[in-house]
Amino acid sequence: MKILVTGSTGYIGHQLAKKLAENGYSVIALVRDINSPKIPEHENIMPVKGDICDYRSVVKATEGCDYVFHTAAYTNLKYKKIDKFYTANVLGTKNILEASLKADVKKVIYTSTLSVYGTSYKNVPIQENQPRLVAYANDYELTKTMAEELVEIYTKKGLSTAILNVSRVYGPRLDTFSNGVNRLMLKMIKNHLLVVPSRLNIVTNYVFIDDVVNAHVLAISDENVSGKYIVGGEDISYQKLFETIKRKAKSKIKIISVPYHFVKACLSLLNGISFLIGLSFGITPKLLDVLFQNRLASSNRAINQLGYTITPFKIGVERTINFLKLSL
Repeated sequence: MKILVTGSTGYIGHQLAKKLAENGYSVIALVRDINSPKIPEHENIMPVKGDICDYRSVVKATEGCDYVFHTAAYTNLKYKKIDKFYTANVLGTKNILEASLKADVKKVIYTSTLSVYGTSYKNVPIQENQPRLVAYANDYELTKTMAEELVEIYTKKGLSTAILNVSRVYGPRLDTFSNGVNRLMLKMIKNHLLVVPSRLNIVTNYVFIDDVVNAHVLAISDENVSGKYIVGGEDISYQKLFETIKRKAKSKIKIISVPYHFVKACLSLLNGISFLIGLSFGITPKLLDVLFQNRLASSNRAINQLGYTITPFKIGVERTINFLKLSL
């Protein structure tokens, strides 16, 4: 059985391609740079040069494929224009869907994000049927929502699809710039001091990378799988997040909580200075607000219909810390 995976040099796509290859599938890895060191290596993985924004290369890569996993996306929230988000996340997804319909693939699995739902309402976990309650915080959320709408359009055209809305991912494997949870763990392992905003009661959902990969594989195991599935883990507050990482890492780091608005003001100043000297600062006040929003979530639909299982947060953190320590 032949499967196309986009985004195989990214965090989720890389591990997904390897898992599929290990399970005996023939994997076509669509990559822009055929010499990238991030291409997963396995005898069942064939790298194919192409770009999701280039329809011809997508059509060629899709020919003869039984399934398509579309994990590729533009995710750099520091980028301040919509063009790259729209081109990759919307037009690129349209190319994948159109080529898949043309190739008569059995199913397209689209990897989306929990953030398309916005924030959770009070202490009510987000579920698949929740409407968005707030304005879009950034172009990434907006264009991923637009891409989901395209998936629904192509489903009505006869293409079999499923959407996986993934929460905040962590865990061992490929190091990418977008994996903030792993970077936080590494800082707590190496450093002696961590300054954090004061909103430590904010709760969000964290999912272990192996669970995310397994959810993707499960999505092609049953032809009746369709619609949206939230792929998440446990709802964890920042307070519990820091405490768990510190304990599992046996770290002596000192954590200092600073008033949220003071942190935001400092970030505004630092970003202003960075702009004047032509540099890009790691986090913006807008991104800070995105990170400190409640995003409780329920994966009950995935559990009940896919057979999805969740790795306990403490176990996932311990495995990740052990992996990160080996890289030091």
